[in-house]
Amino acid sequence: DKCTILEGAWVESHVILEPGSVVPPYTRIPSGGRWGGNPIKFLGELGDGAKDGIKKKAEGRGVMAKEHAVEFLPVGSTYLHLEDLEREGKTAIQG
Repeated sequence: DKCTILEGAWVESHVILEPGSVVPPYTRIPSGGRWGGNPIKFLGELGDGAKDGIKKKAEGRGVMAKEHAVEFLPVGSTYLHLEDLEREGKTAIQG
């Protein structure tokens, strides 16, 4: 959450970056560890449970992103029909 990964940095899989961490340019973060700080420092190895948790959290975020994407994008072309009606001077009935 809210980490800064600068140009050329390479973060491998199964890594936890603590909130607010800054990964300097061209830094390699190897798999299987917990990292944090500014600049980033190694905090410890991840256990199998933590690695499984990463996958579950990522899948949950993907589902949440899909659910919220439709809130910000017009779906269909209904709004175009409403604009045509307004140009013609007609009032659309809402409800």
